[in-house]
Amino acid sequence: MFSETWKSTALMLPTWLFWLSSDVVQARRIAASTCPAPVPASYPAPVVRDGYEARLVATGLKKPRGVIVDSKGRLLVVESGKGITHLTIKDDGWPCLSVEKTTTIVSMSDLNHGIELSVDGKTLYASTSNSVYSWPYDADAIRVSDEKFPKTFISNMTNVGGGHSTRTLLISRKQPGILLVSRGSGSNIDNGATDYSSGISQIRAFDISDRNLGTSGGKVYDYPSEGWTIGWGLRNSVGVAEEPNTGGIYSVENSADGIKRFGVDIHEDSPGEEMNYHGVLRFPSSSASNQSSSDTQGGNHGYPYCLALYNSSTPSPFPSLGNLKTGSQFTHDSTPYSIPFLSSSSPQAKPINITTSDTSCSSTNFISPRLTFPAHTAPLDIKFSNGNGNHSLAYITFHGSWDRSTPAGYKLSAVRFDSTKGEPVEASDSTNSLVDVMWNRDVSKCPDQCFRPVGLTVDGEERIWMTDDDKGDIWVLKQVGEVKGGGGDDGGSGSGSANGDGDSSAVPMRMKRSGGGAEWLGIVTSVIVAVVGTVLFALV
Repeated sequence: MFSETWKSTALMLPTWLFWLSSDVVQARRIAASTCPAPVPASYPAPVVRDGYEARLVATGLKKPRGVIVDSKGRLLVVESGKGITHLTIKDDGWPCLSVEKTTTIVSMSDLNHGIELSVDGKTLYASTSNSVYSWPYDADAIRVSDEKFPKTFISNMTNVGGGHSTRTLLISRKQPGILLVSRGSGSNIDNGATDYSSGISQIRAFDISDRNLGTSGGKVYDYPSEGWTIGWGLRNSVGVAEEPNTGGIYSVENSADGIKRFGVDIHEDSPGEEMNYHGVLRFPSSSASNQSSSDTQGGNHGYPYCLALYNSSTPSPFPSLGNLKTGSQFTHDSTPYSIPFLSSSSPQAKPINITTSDTSCSSTNFISPRLTFPAHTAPLDIKFSNGNGNHSLAYITFHGSWDRSTPAGYKLSAVRFDSTKGEPVEASDSTNSLVDVMWNRDVSKCPDQCFRPVGLTVDGEERIWMTDDDKGDIWVLKQVGEVKGGGGDDGGSGSGSANGDGDSSAVPMRMKRSGGGAEWLGIVTSVIVAVVGTVLFALV
């Protein structure tokens, strides 16, 4: 009886296995077909470093700048000149990400870049060139309260004559009640930045824990005179971030254009763009003084007196090179020698004599950059990720040059950090600190036929969301392998891959990630299962 039952079962086995494997293939085909295709780019596909994959998920936005992720994993984007847009992301697993719904939650044409959420995700902050506003935010309902009547937290940030207009916002995760606001210069070389009390070219911090702030009849901070200084002498530090392990504050600065030194035009490759370190965030020791107990926090980084050398080889010879090397600060023909370093009333006054000698720019007077990047590459954001083994990564967007004969930047790069020390792995004089992650294949066609990255945010799955204000795009990238070795920086051309990694185009996605590979695997599995079933049948 048992023998007959076994034979009957065996006779049916090939059919069962065949249909089972066919169902698997069909399911995989359906999954592959429902994964939406990447949004087509209006320019040649960028190149993505081996170990990463990228996908264009949205286009047609109006100058998207700052971007953050809310408590539900959805995107909030500042569209400069329009307001704040909410994007609901349909997530069917990497790389099947697409925009499911778009909602304008704040219509305010003055908003131009800065955006931040409170640590509990219930208060939304955004900035104009003059003020910082806030709204109660409901992530479930996808709306803010009192859209037309936001609270004003900080004011008086307008630069006379215009100049740099963005006001980057950062709420500390180590000190949740502190809001950092970065304000750039009003011109290329702004002598107003020499006056500490002006608030120009500074990063300042404000205690926003007071519930009466911004209310009717409540307090509104005056940017130049209130709060406390995180750093000054910073021409235009658009990107500001907190290193997640130690809490150190880093910024990336756009340095000066058209610079000459002793009558020689050096602007092509110097001064370099800067990454500056501002110490671990802390409240000042006394509310009556802006003097910090830290030598780094609150310090002066040199602008407009001193700028940082990037390339000592061009022009050749570099005028009065002396002992200067990458990262060294030097005087220049626009150095404001005739203006006193500080007014004597400043709590941080350090009377020094600015001369044509580079010794005026020494570390005893100014804080040198922690790293220096190629000139005119225009870093606009910096965000940290812990997704690289023992090292964290600081991702930096380089918006791209205009004041250079050969275009430079137009890329997303990363700097490797030592997680235990909270600082870059590379030395301060390195010219190889950047690991290029995504770049344009032919920068000679930039900016017209290139992506131009601006804002960054890293979500809970370590995916990197990136805006492009020039093309109105939003990209998402994911690290799928380890980032190895030194930098991919090649002096600003953005050609990437200095380590010889096999790089791929960002669009279309590689087949192994698009579902096609899974379908072929299913077909092969079906054949194997059917063959095994047939062999078992023959043996019986």
